[in-house]
Amino acid sequence: MNLRFRLPAAIGLAALFAALGWGVPSARANEAASLGDVAPRTVYLTVEDAWRLAETHHPKVRAAQRELEARERELAQRQASFSPTLTLRVIGPGLRLETGEEQAVSVSPSVGVNGGWKLPAGASVNANVSARPGTGASGSQEVSGTVTLSVPLRRTAALDPDALAVRQAEGAVEAARRRLVLAQQEARAEVLAALQALEAAAARLRLAEEALAAAQTARRVVDERLAAGAANRAEELEADLELLRAEQELAVARRSFEARRGQLLKLLGLSSVDGVEYEFESVWTWTGMPAVAWDGDMVARAIEYSVAVFESRQAVDNARLELASQRERSGWEASINAGYATQGQQDAQPGWSVTLQFSYPLADGGQRRLALEGREAAFAAAQEALATAVAQVQEEMEELMFQLEDARRQVEMAALERQRAELEWTVAQRRMELPVPAATPEAVASAWRTLQRADIAWREAVWAYQSQWINLQIRLGGVDWDALKAGGE
Repeated sequence: MNLRFRLPAAIGLAALFAALGWGVPSARANEAASLGDVAPRTVYLTVEDAWRLAETHHPKVRAAQRELEARERELAQRQASFSPTLTLRVIGPGLRLETGEEQAVSVSPSVGVNGGWKLPAGASVNANVSARPGTGASGSQEVSGTVTLSVPLRRTAALDPDALAVRQAEGAVEAARRRLVLAQQEARAEVLAALQALEAAAARLRLAEEALAAAQTARRVVDERLAAGAANRAEELEADLELLRAEQELAVARRSFEARRGQLLKLLGLSSVDGVEYEFESVWTWTGMPAVAWDGDMVARAIEYSVAVFESRQAVDNARLELASQRERSGWEASINAGYATQGQQDAQPGWSVTLQFSYPLADGGQRRLALEGREAAFAAAQEALATAVAQVQEEMEELMFQLEDARRQVEMAALERQRAELEWTVAQRRMELPVPAATPEAVASAWRTLQRADIAWREAVWAYQSQWINLQIRLGGVDWDALKAGGE
């Protein structure tokens, strides 16, 4: 069963071929496609083609891709904290009043360049060079510069605030990547479900058309019998009622088909305007029902691949490091600073300087104590959130297994309904083949349509089972899509 419908030729062929990796069609093909009103182009899309389109255009995938890009930008911004910086500074012109034996007013603009570099080990290097017009009779330009190295003592490099920010940003990027993979798997599942729903709707539409044709034929037969005086008013009303029911069933089937088609096109980023005709690979025979055996490793795998658990673990690690960092900052603070200054104004001599600095808060209103208590509370809350996330995954896995078993029972019941409908159709055929037929062709056709409806219901039950199975496999790290074809007819 192949599904066909038309889309605008002018708006999607180049983008579609690029998304599918087919390359741009030839000039002749483009010319034929541009004449959509005369000869609409037919594009055949396999399930893999539809999946590739969905992985580009599906709303969930686009949102996950935007989130990943935002997290990557944030990571680059955090990593820039350890990149060298260079700043040009211009001050002035300004006025300076000089006093002494000879009083004077001078205009003295200055230009400076500042550079800095924070090292991953926690040390920082800063340099400053400035120049301005000199003073006095010589009027020579004054140039001065300093280079300083600051090394904090009793500090762990990994607990530096900027290093912690980089670590958190890296965890956010990894979580966003996992969400993107999850969104792509879910997009595939939704596209497959949309293809299956579209095929079921198309099958019901064909049955509705057949039922309407049968009702119209029956109505004409009643008219002929009325003309011959062999039918009564009740039969006429019954025929009218069956015709109205068939028309209503056809209208509902058409609306359902259009709705399913629109849903599929939206997932693929396509339009429903007439123009280009698309033909999709049939999934009518995708009736495989892979079995799932419950074991303890399933929960462990689900926990390992859970994005929520991963983020909770990252939150626990970050809270633990922030707590350790706060404890380091709650005691003595010590640093060693080394610097070199060049000759500047007032004939200052260049030279090196080394300073050792200690500080301890004698009174801070309890700020450090409260900050430490806040970090401890945040660490405890992160641990509780992790335990909750793990427990939730366990509950979800148990619920999915229950739902999968319920879906299997629904398939078994639908199979029995189909067998019964097939038996009734066979009985109707045999009754019509008797020397004195005990069934009419209309009754046999009606039994056949009932069998077809039962077959559609069985396939929908199988596809519902597949949906639950896919949902389970996504949580276990991956889906074997070929396993769904195992029951192909």
